[in-house]
Amino acid sequence: MNFRMLLALSAAAVGSCALGKDIDVAQYVKKYWTRYHNRNIEVADGDKRWPMTPEIKAERLAHFKAMMLKFAPHIVEETYVIDDAFGWKKGTYLGVLRFWARDVKPPKDVPKPEHECTTWVTMDNLTGGKSILIHKNRDSRGRPLTIQRRAVPGKHAWIGNGPQQGFCPTQGINDRGVAVMMNAGDALPEAENSQNGFGVLMICRILLEESGSAEEAVKLLEKIIYSDAHTHVECGSIWFIGDNKNVYIVEHSNRKLFAKKVNSGFIARANAFHYPEMQIYSLRNYKGLVNHARREFAIRDYLVNKQWRNNGVITPLDNAAASRIDKYDDDAKCAVPCGKSTISATTFVIDKEYPEYLSSACMVFASPKSSVYLPVPITLRDIPESILDGSYSNRSFELMDKKAPLLPADKLAALEKELYARHEDAVEKARKLLRTSTLHTAQSDAAKILNDAFAENFRTIENAVKLNQAQAAK
Repeated sequence: MNFRMLLALSAAAVGSCALGKDIDVAQYVKKYWTRYHNRNIEVADGDKRWPMTPEIKAERLAHFKAMMLKFAPHIVEETYVIDDAFGWKKGTYLGVLRFWARDVKPPKDVPKPEHECTTWVTMDNLTGGKSILIHKNRDSRGRPLTIQRRAVPGKHAWIGNGPQQGFCPTQGINDRGVAVMMNAGDALPEAENSQNGFGVLMICRILLEESGSAEEAVKLLEKIIYSDAHTHVECGSIWFIGDNKNVYIVEHSNRKLFAKKVNSGFIARANAFHYPEMQIYSLRNYKGLVNHARREFAIRDYLVNKQWRNNGVITPLDNAAASRIDKYDDDAKCAVPCGKSTISATTFVIDKEYPEYLSSACMVFASPKSSVYLPVPITLRDIPESILDGSYSNRSFELMDKKAPLLPADKLAALEKELYARHEDAVEKARKLLRTSTLHTAQSDAAKILNDAFAENFRTIENAVKLNQAQAAK
């Protein structure tokens, strides 16, 4: 049995140990979920577009709990820990997950989200052969954002990002190198029957924790959909689920699901269904279709026509530049990839050789126009306090509201180049170690190399911002 096989068997045996121990949920929410502190939470009645009687509300909550017990019973138990931490009646947070809380409202100055998310996939024949890149610009509401990291015993550990007041990521990657994210799909005529299941962030977490491969995640998603356990209000969903071999793009409603593999080349997707099997159910009009197609073209034109054809490779730094496109060369009256409600962006780098150790996520925690991409290794153990408490994200959101950059364009480009180079150097050092070291030391030593580079990168960001602020104050 060769070393690579031994390493894989060892990883399978330790499961979530690849990302360390799980958090203490009660202590974590008491410290960081400040929105819930000292509040008597009351579960709301659902979306105003679909008013509910108390009987319908109770019926849907019962169905939700039954599906949770079927697909993720450990999360149900987790909700009871959260109830106890805040002194709520048992079952309150489960209701919040299904509906939401009455007195938890977004700030008045936050624009209504347009849900113009844009995701693109770059396979290894365009990246130099070592990795697969999946990037998502997310348009939504919700601030501040944080790095989420969970390692529930017996489940796949994962890192991701999403709202500070929750444990369900908007996108993530697990300890097998399986990345999961979602775009909203087309409006559908079955919307009145789509109120019974999990929200898409909950599904994202379940797929990450239960799936050792992209294929497993797609099969599990199919089970969830056909169990009537998905809700996305009036629209379907488009999922991007990848590992070191393939990326699946899944389009579905609450009754139909179609998954197809991408195993070479480049593809950009916005919020419109592409599969003819799903287009027959779509309520999309031509203006909406043109809007989404225009964003897809802008990303493809920049990354393929301007970067790959000139340089022969597409990198995470190229993705960073593409994620900041906020205007078009022509006079198109269409939404841009980086719009007024773009609140986060992430490039997942799935390593082809050691996906469970060398994969990473380059993240921003507000608009890419007001943030710097931070390379986050899958082995991350210690998350900086300013990320956890929301202050790191809030700084960028304050700049986003002012339509101001974090740093001047030349300084930001130089900084991101420095951060990415340091991270890539650590990845190659860790790769060499995994290829040559003994089984018992390779994992922890490789993780230390990557985590030390992350810590140095974060210090570099903070120092660069402080220096720029000091110079601006003179």
